[in-house]
Amino acid sequence: MATITIPKNLISNDDLVIIPRKQYESFLDVCKKWGKRISEEKDVDEAISVYKKEKKQGKLKILKSLASLR
Repeated sequence: MATITIPKNLISNDDLVIIPRKQYESFLDVCKKWGKRISEEKDVDEAISVYKKEKKQGKLKILKSLASLR
């Protein structure tokens, strides 16, 4: 088994965690997925707030048919 020396400045305040690489990569994948979900939720929340604001201001058009989109 290999022996390594860890500098004291890395282990101060219990900041050092050692896990196998595969578990770390799996953890990163999960973090990326959650980060993407959170970003998407913020985008949806922002779109809803813009809709509510513009509806309140009367800026939205009411369509009677899809042909009126032209």
